[in-house]
Amino acid sequence: MKQLLENWRKFVLSEKLLLKPGPSGWDLYGQLASEAYAAAPDYDPAAASSYKALEPFIEKMFRQLQSKVKVEFAEEDPYENDEEMRQDVLENGVLKVFTGGTEHPIFDPELNIKLRAVHDWMSHIQPSGHSPGFDMKGEVHAYNAHLHTIPPAAAPALFTEVIGQASFFINNGHFPEQKIAILPGFDYFNIGVVDGYDIVNKELVEK
Repeated sequence: MKQLLENWRKFVLSEKLLLKPGPSGWDLYGQLASEAYAAAPDYDPAAASSYKALEPFIEKMFRQLQSKVKVEFAEEDPYENDEEMRQDVLENGVLKVFTGGTEHPIFDPELNIKLRAVHDWMSHIQPSGHSPGFDMKGEVHAYNAHLHTIPPAAAPALFTEVIGQASFFINNGHFPEQKIAILPGFDYFNIGVVDGYDIVNKELVEK
């Protein structure tokens, strides 16, 4: 886990994001992802295999996480921001994980909560330095951190779980119902690329 986090820190520091903050950058990208998530079916059988490909990753990373920090489950959202979460981990050795909205068409509630814990640990906590945050840019950093640790077949599902759901929450103010679906029109490996748009000066320009 130490080596994994070190590799992640190096990646975040060297990562060159395709878009920049602002209404035509990550804000627009998040809006498009949010709309795609809202329009996606609740269950697409063709997407199930990508979600299944995530399961071994979740179990492995959660076991490693438990060796580093005490995980506690909370019925109410335990943190207002990522810095509060990070301080709880650093000062108390505890990571509290919100259990709300855990109904999932493929993952059982326990596995779904484990994924949430792994996401929070890998993406929003690091022993030192800057934490990416819960805004759109931070969630993109989070997704990219995950992307380098999963099998490629799992990337479409991970995109829906992280980028799709985070975008919906940021744009609508509430957590969406979880879906088994692949969001079309997005590049799952080059985050920022969207069908129908060019990237000009790190902003999305409709073709």
